[in-house]
Amino acid sequence: MKPDFKEGENMEDIFTTAAESLPIEQIEQIEPSDLTVSNFKKILDAILPGVRSLAFNIVICILIYVIGSKVIALIKRMLTRALNRMQAESGLSHFLESAIDIVLHIFLIFMILGQLGVNTASIVTVLGTLMLAVGMSLQGSLSNVAGGILILLMHPFRVGHYIICDYGEGTVSAIGLVYTTLTTKDNRVLTIPNGQISNCAVTDCGENPVRRLDLIAGISYDSDLLSAKKILREICEASPYVLKDREISVFVDSLSESSVDLGLFCYVESASFLAAKWEITEQIKLRFDEEGINIPFKTLELHMQKEKTTF
Repeated sequence: MKPDFKEGENMEDIFTTAAESLPIEQIEQIEPSDLTVSNFKKILDAILPGVRSLAFNIVICILIYVIGSKVIALIKRMLTRALNRMQAESGLSHFLESAIDIVLHIFLIFMILGQLGVNTASIVTVLGTLMLAVGMSLQGSLSNVAGGILILLMHPFRVGHYIICDYGEGTVSAIGLVYTTLTTKDNRVLTIPNGQISNCAVTDCGENPVRRLDLIAGISYDSDLLSAKKILREICEASPYVLKDREISVFVDSLSESSVDLGLFCYVESASFLAAKWEITEQIKLRFDEEGINIPFKTLELHMQKEKTTF
């Protein structure tokens, strides 16, 4: 049976009419020996609309993928430029770029599946449940990751800075997404979870290139006070670590039980703070010994009183 085509019908209407006039049952009843040109044309007329629809969807999916990939690449370039302007750490930049890339590609895949007629709602539900379960099981680790992102974004300290916090002190050798690593004075490695270090007070001793050095030197009450003050000033002025264009101050800090406590402060580069402290402290002891300035130490006098016994 040949379908009647009316003048003015477009190709899609023609294929649709042909498909409706040729049920699947008729195609199944055609024997291999009956595959004539006429029967073959009937089969083509029946399946052609579905083929055309599938081909159209495939072409649309390819276009979605090509355009989506270009959009994702553009967004990643914009993100990279923004992070570079913010001077973000390399670890944070890599993490954010990878996370954005994964999220955008997942969104692109869902668009393609939706175009092919796949029900994406159930997939989203399963993925959401799975991510919730993983998030609950990794709650502590996720808090450390969040702390690491905050540290890398806000820069409360940087690699190479000497910091003091509730969990220790040392030079920051690495800032990761989960842990911050410090190198202590005695060359030990201290690893602190970012969730903890981001929620405590941190003193950054390396934020400024110049740092003030404060020292206390005690002398006996019998020693020459003015001479001791002069010696302390001379030591600071002669030290190669002390910045000569900054203030040097020597003063009487307190009068304690067994000593007159002289205070001094000067300014040194942050990178050489400990070396300056050690060098000046050593020179104080050597010069005081040379000049006869006594450094007292606490003494305790015990008076023994015998009790009289009566018989």
